[in-house]
Order: sequence, then structure tokens, then C-alpha cells
Amino acid sequence: MRLIRNHLFICLTVLGLFACKKDAAIDLDKLVQVDSAQITKGAIVTVSRDTTTVTYGNVEAKFSQTSTCFPSTEVFTFTASGVALPAGGYYSWQFGDGNIATGATTTHSYQAAGSFVVTLMVMANANNMLAKVSFGVKALGQQTKPEASFTTKFDFPQNLSYVTFNSTSSINQGDIVQYKYSWGDGTEHISSVGLVRHEFPKVINDSTYSVKLTILSNSGCSDDTTILLTIPGRYNIKGKFKTESIDACTNERILFTAEAENVPTGAVYEWDFSDGTGVRTGNPIMYKYKFPNDYDVIMSVKLNGREIYRTHKMVNAKGENPKPTAKFEETLVWDYPTTQRWSFNSKSTIPTSTIDSYQWSFGNGNTNNEFYSFIETVYNKETTSKSYTVQLIVTGNGCADTARKTITIPSR
Repeated sequence: MRLIRNHLFICLTVLGLFACKKDAAIDLDKLVQVDSAQITKGAIVTVSRDTTTVTYGNVEAKFSQTSTCFPSTEVFTFTASGVALPAGGYYSWQFGDGNIATGATTTHSYQAAGSFVVTLMVMANANNMLAKVSFGVKALGQQTKPEASFTTKFDFPQNLSYVTFNSTSSINQGDIVQYKYSWGDGTEHISSVGLVRHEFPKVINDSTYSVKLTILSNSGCSDDTTILLTIPGRYNIKGKFKTESIDACTNERILFTAEAENVPTGAVYEWDFSDGTGVRTGNPIMYKYKFPNDYDVIMSVKLNGREIYRTHKMVNAKGENPKPTAKFEETLVWDYPTTQRWSFNSKSTIPTSTIDSYQWSFGNGNTNNEFYSFIETVYNKETTSKSYTVQLIVTGNGCADTARKTITIPSR
């Protein structure tokens, strides 16, 4: 991992001659990618991989730093050389955060990210400084920990291959500077923003892709996460379903059978019978309605929990106890020497609907189908008594029932 360092300025005192050199022209951020050297007003700043060297005259200060990325701890190592120290001489370091150290080589850890001025003093003794070099370092912080995460959303119902990705990544310090999405379809996208859309290939069947997000922080730390994303297929399903009524007028059950074509293997059929009882699954499936009515039945085909096809049609159901019960009463209205008049009054019932028709047959050749629940007819007396069968057929819910009675007409 490359670590970015900002050197703010260089101040040097060599052999008692003090010089402060502002380093305004050099941008050391540009030097971290390759080994390089830069001469600035007599001071030479060299960056070689992870080590930076500041040289002025015969004074040389080197420093490097370890990774800030979790679980590592960022540690700077400082090394001084180039000056022949007299007996009792030593190197003294000031790290710019209130801490000091001595020695040709020393280490230091900054507790917080920031830019600090480090000063190296070459001391002949406690009261005599031979040389002084000051330079800037940039601490990136301790245990920088980016955490990658993202969400997906199908924002375009008309094109379910076009998906929105939104990074919800976080970092405990510093900034996320790069988002790299690897889509799992052979392509990738690199950006400085985490919100992006991608269109996956349009396919016939559902396809699952491993989508990976890798984030990179300004301190060179990275993290990644992967989710499985299923892109819906474009299924060419067509067709409806058929129904078959079984024992319609006694114990009606309706058999529903899908007739859809091009349904993929593993698909599930869901049925909404539109009577408030919820959704059922299966194919074929038998269902019994409680009440007579016309129901708008919906058949859905689902794959992996997603609806890929829907169709519907009206289905007539007779419900429970749909059949009417035929019944009537007969009454002799008057009796003449040559005729008798009889009345017939329907007492028929139907539990869940209304009677649709009354069909009378009096046995004497007379009939009536004009929806009379009460009716009269005249019978002629003959030389001998004669019996007639009176029949009433009532209909309702598409079902029918018949009642019969026999009346006897006496002779004249």
C-alpha cells in the first residue's frame, strides 16, 4: 500500500549557519507513485518506495511509516545520519505533537490524523546544536477501517435488467475516494461516487450475478463486499386456465387447471379466488365456494418468489346448497256438476338465491311456464272418476327440482 506524505517545508541549520527554505514549488504527493528525487533550493528530497529522505549538506533525515489500515497500527520510523558526532553528541527529535525522542533511529505513533512538523537537531551536547532540519509529515491515523456495503433497487419496472446501486459504506476516519463495482457479467465500473446504475444482459431465464463493491480510502485502505443479485428473465408465458364444475347442484367443487405455455421449471401457481379467503397454491387445484356469484379468479405464476405472469377470468359458482326444493299445495276452489276448479300454490324454496322459473304441468294437457307461483286450472268431469298427476319444476342457480301430486276428479 502506498502512503501519501505532505512535506510542508524544510528548515535547516548546518554547522551553526541557519537557513529556512520554504518548499512551495514541490508537491510530494506526486512523488509517491515512483522512485524520484527533487532538488529544492539546495535541499534534496528523495522518495524511494515507502521511504522519504531529506538531505541538506551533510545532514540526512529519513522516515517511513507502516500501514494505517485495520488491524495495523501506523508507526513512523525516523533515521538520522551524515554528521560525524563528537564525543557526547546525539540526535534529538521533536515530532510536532509535544513528544520528543533521541537517537539515530527512533519510532513514533501519532494518535490522530493530521500534518505535523518534525524537527531533527544534531547536538554536540545539551548546549551546542550543530545542525537542524525541519520537515513535514502527514499522519493518516490509527487503524483506519473502511466498511463496504451497498443496496440495490429496481427503479424501472419496464426494464428489470436496469438496477440502481447505492453505496452505504462507512469509514472511521478519512474519506472514501474510490468505488469499484464488479458486476459479475464481465464488466466493472470505477467512480468517485457510490451511486450508479447498471444494465445487465437481457436473458430469457432468471440469472444470478455476484456483484462486488470494493472501496478505497484516501489513506490507501480498502474493503469489499459481495451480494448475489437475481435479474428477472423475460419469460414468454401465455395462456389462461380452464375450469370444470363437479356435482354442481349437490356439492359443487370447481377444478382449476392452468393452460399457460412456456412456464419455467420450478414455477409456482398461485390462485386468488376473489372471495376473501386468501391465496392458494397448486396446479390443478380444487375449490369450493360458499356463496353463489360470479368471481374474478386470478392465476399468478411465480418463480423464486417473484410474479412472472398473471391472468384472470370470470367464473360462475353456485355455492353451497344451490339447488331449489320444489313443493306446492293444491286446493279445490269450486265443484260444479261437469267441472272442478283447482288452485295450486308453490311453496318451493331455495337457500342461497331466488327461484328463476316455475314450470307447471296439470296432467290434462294444460301447461304454464310464465313464472306463476300461484295458478288455477279447470278439470272436466267424465263418466268415471279420473286421476291426474300435477307436476311443478322449479329452477334456480342453474339447478332444478321437481314436485308431483295426484288429484282425482270425480265422475259427473
